[in-house]
Amino acid sequence: MSDKHLKFDRANLIFAGIFTVFFGFLLVTGEPLYTNDTFQYENQMVMREPGYALLIQFLRFLSPEHHYQLIIILQNILAVAANTAFLAFMRRRFQLRLPMSLLFTAILLSPHIMTPLLSSSHLVLTNSLMTEGILFSLYPFAVMSLLDAMQSMEFLGKASIRTIVLFLILSLIRGQMMVLFVVWLIVMGGIAVMNACRDKQSSRNKKAVTIIGKCMVLLLLFTAAFVARTNLVRAYNYFENGLFVDTASGKAMSFANVLYVADREDGEAIRDEELRALFYEMYDTADADKMNYQYAPDGILKKAAYHEKCHDELNFTYFAEPAKRYVGEKQGIYTDRYQELMIAIDKVAAELMAELMPQVIGRYALNYINVIALGFVRTVAYEYPVLAWYALFLYIAAIVLTILLWRKNHASMAAAFMAVVLLTIAGNVCATALMIQCISRYMIYNLPMFYMAGLLELKEFIKK
Repeated sequence: MSDKHLKFDRANLIFAGIFTVFFGFLLVTGEPLYTNDTFQYENQMVMREPGYALLIQFLRFLSPEHHYQLIIILQNILAVAANTAFLAFMRRRFQLRLPMSLLFTAILLSPHIMTPLLSSSHLVLTNSLMTEGILFSLYPFAVMSLLDAMQSMEFLGKASIRTIVLFLILSLIRGQMMVLFVVWLIVMGGIAVMNACRDKQSSRNKKAVTIIGKCMVLLLLFTAAFVARTNLVRAYNYFENGLFVDTASGKAMSFANVLYVADREDGEAIRDEELRALFYEMYDTADADKMNYQYAPDGILKKAAYHEKCHDELNFTYFAEPAKRYVGEKQGIYTDRYQELMIAIDKVAAELMAELMPQVIGRYALNYINVIALGFVRTVAYEYPVLAWYALFLYIAAIVLTILLWRKNHASMAAAFMAVVLLTIAGNVCATALMIQCISRYMIYNLPMFYMAGLLELKEFIKK
């Protein structure tokens, strides 16, 4: 790194001051916000990843009476540090002047303003005792590392390895972040291919062999990250609960999507009589309360919103309650062995899903398209119909600008930044919709990144 890069920019103190005032105000005027998720993390439930649960344990050890306050103090301090560091990084990397830097400051603060005001939960993110409280601050560090790895053009350099390790840490806090492994693989794979193709001294056959070899190494690291995460989660569950298992509840959440699009006659495909009777019980009670796709209003966003309204009830009430009784009768596992019960009902969900999916696949795909459409809108805007068209325009403009900039300059960092942001948005939306609804707090991790990348592309396009 050059002396110019190492030189301290005193202007960054201005932005550090803005972030300190903003998050300091949230801290002193707010209080720790306890949620249903908090209970599960605090009690080391197998339904949750270990990262946040271990943080709660550690701070509770330091101060049993005031650990909630310690958590939100830590989260707000981390938010100041992360946003300041990310803005300083962007100013240095893209030579941002003061007006653009102030605009980026507002963009970085936007999720912390929008969520309390516009989301259904009205959560102050950094005061919430849940993973979002810390992930919104850690996420920019991971993006910084990925951009560093991209600029270095070393697919297995220090920045690349640091990035996959950071992604692993984020995935241990929230499973949703596992999609970043795929982003890392695609980006580093692209760099490996470009490096091999630029080697003018190599023959075509040698280039092909080199590309295959590099991609195999990347696949090994990608697989190692998944294996490491799985075993770390299992080890955590073993030491906490005596159960060497992965995070439970994912299959139950996914089955709620299947139950939503099912018709009663689909149950005929279930071969086991008791399992079929269980499905009919779930379906009939849900249908009586109109928790089914047939009752959704017209329009893509309205259909997605109706599914969202039904999803949690389908999961926690219409599926979980009969499933608990079924497991108790079949296996003798009741609520006094709650962790084992959650694992068992997850297996019931997997069995039902395997039997029903071939019957509902068409309806499931249509509903999935509705859900991801709402997810894409919520990533960059709010779900008003007019803003849905605005979001569509933004995505088209971003794709067109990226292509134009790359045609003019293959080394455009603004275009590369936007390409990675679009890839990450697609991965996040599509992966989240497979399991749960695309609510705002799951989607807006990439909102600041998208708008910053877009402004950088416009700046570069106008300049050229």
